[in-house]
Amino acid sequence: MKTARRKQRVTSSVEEPSLTTFSSDLLTPEEERELLTSFWDCKTELARVLIRHFPDLRDSRPPLEPWPMAQFIREHVTPERREESAVRRLHDRYVHYKHRLASANIRLAAHVAKRFRHHSLAYTDLLQEAVCGLMQAIDRFDVSHGTRLATYATWWIRQTLQIAVARQSHLVSLSPHHLQELGLLQQESEALAHGGQHLPSPQELAARTGSSLEHLNHLQTATRTPVSLNAVLDDDSDFKLTEAMPDTQTLTLHENNERQEALKFLMENLRPRERKVLDLRFGLTGSGTHSLRQIGHLLRISKERVRQIQNRALEKLRASAERVGWEPSLLLE
Repeated sequence: MKTARRKQRVTSSVEEPSLTTFSSDLLTPEEERELLTSFWDCKTELARVLIRHFPDLRDSRPPLEPWPMAQFIREHVTPERREESAVRRLHDRYVHYKHRLASANIRLAAHVAKRFRHHSLAYTDLLQEAVCGLMQAIDRFDVSHGTRLATYATWWIRQTLQIAVARQSHLVSLSPHHLQELGLLQQESEALAHGGQHLPSPQELAARTGSSLEHLNHLQTATRTPVSLNAVLDDDSDFKLTEAMPDTQTLTLHENNERQEALKFLMENLRPRERKVLDLRFGLTGSGTHSLRQIGHLLRISKERVRQIQNRALEKLRASAERVGWEPSLLLE
């Protein structure tokens, strides 16, 4: 009687694809295989209808495999193409079957997500990632393999969660390829350590993994554990890391102020025209820099004459700076 009621629920869900609320009751192997077969038939029929009604898609015809077919449907079932009644009807049925399969395995996704609760991600984020892995497993599952969907989906859910946790575990977001390289580096390090050898050097790891030393250093730097600036340097004191770091902004501002004061002092020994030329040439008072031709036009003198005045004024500044013991190169940087 219980099996008959389950079959009745599956049959009603297939016959009414417009429903959007699904039961999370588990499916029997027979019910699941019947639903997966209907899902595959709907997927292949939807791809054929798309190509028949839209001839421009013939060049991108996918092979008769679950994942390429799912990618083809996801990419080409646009709102404009859904205006075709046959496409809309089949796509609604396709989404209905997929959501019914996901609802029947939602407990599996929640169960696998609970195993990752000790990581940095919240459980709601873990559950969302697990559902994404479940949906991808449904798209990739081949009904001809003879295995249960839950067995196949567990691997994809776990992989999706591992990638999500790994991305959140580092300050720098890493791609799945880099995460795989990190796992390989850790395996090689543990293998050498357990083998009774010393901890491997970066050169040895690069040679064993086939990576360049520069790439290995970049990867290890990106995954280095971040240190808070509020961390104390000693457990016996409250001296924080921020107090040991130089204030480069204040130091730079102080140096600029000293340079401006020194330059102002030395400029007092120049003639008014020489001060005017240097001011226009280097923007000493914030009026912006000017070319020799522009300065000559403003002062009504030739370009060469402006050059002579500039060179003579700079020589005077250097000589004055040497007399008082200052570095001439610090004046006009």
